[in-house]
Amino acid sequence: MHQRGGIELAVFVAFGEVLSFGFGVAELILVHLLAVLLIRGLSFVLTAIYDANKQTHHQNTENKDSSLSSIRN
Repeated sequence: MHQRGGIELAVFVAFGEVLSFGFGVAELILVHLLAVLLIRGLSFVLTAIYDANKQTHHQNTENKDSSLSSIRN
């Protein structure tokens, strides 16, 4: 009977170590996924800001060109 308790304890400890390793791997995967999402989100935001700024600059250039041509006429 004492032998069986020792085996059960060894199995329980081994299972705990495997489970702990599994949680470590899952944690690394989640951290990686969150980092990828953060980088993609930041890239999307910066692209949107850049595009909006570019469009505004283009409109301002167009407005200046049209006002200069109306002054010349």
